Amino acid sequence: MNSQIKAIIFDFDGLLVNTEELRLISFREFLKRRRKKFNDKDYPQTMLTGPAMSTTVILKEKYNLDGKLEDLNQERRAIFQQLFETRLAFLDGVYELLERIKNWSVKCAIASTRNREQITDGLTRLGVLERFSVIVTNQDLKGGKGKPDPEIYLIAADKLKVDPKNCLVLEDAPHGIEAAKAAGMKAIYVPDTKFVDSYHEKADLIFQSLHELTDEVMRKLSK
Repeated sequence: MNSQIKAIIFDFDGLLVNTEELRLISFREFLKRRRKKFNDKDYPQTMLTGPAMSTTVILKEKYNLDGKLEDLNQERRAIFQQLFETRLAFLDGVYELLERIKNWSVKCAIASTRNREQITDGLTRLGVLERFSVIVTNQDLKGGKGKPDPEIYLIAADKLKVDPKNCLVLEDAPHGIEAAKAAGMKAIYVPDTKFVDSYHEKADLIFQSLHELTDEVMRKLSK
């Protein structure tokens, strides 16, 4: 497919794979060990905290947890890591989209705040690592700012050797859409409405799942 869209840049968490679900499960288990119940309504706040330690700070304060912050953080992350290693899965429509992309003559990249080792491990276990020629994480940032700062997407475009205006970003989080549009890219919002709002005014399109990114949609985006 000869098109104006020359690259597709994917977020990782909650867009390609079920890490948001696993993260929620890990919070529940973490608090259950302390005979407390996690309120799922608190989850969206934890999505915007940045560093992992900040999430633990929120949980410690909100649920009055005893113990050293460092120890709590280590335990919480260990619970998630076990889930990541045993229950990681594609979200609805992802594998089918990756198959369609084979016919589109576009490059693929990932731009994510998750660490590179986990992304590489996850994609390898799911059998799709070779589909992505570039993986950019916060470890690549010079300014140290993550989304909604556009730097992570601009670095991805540079590594792909594609002009930002010819890049299409797929995101499940509002701050990811902000970053993509600030980078001058087209952006499709694929929100999980359990965690975030279903609408974003800056998104070029809003999908319920990646099944909706069809050949026809790509042709329209490329006009």
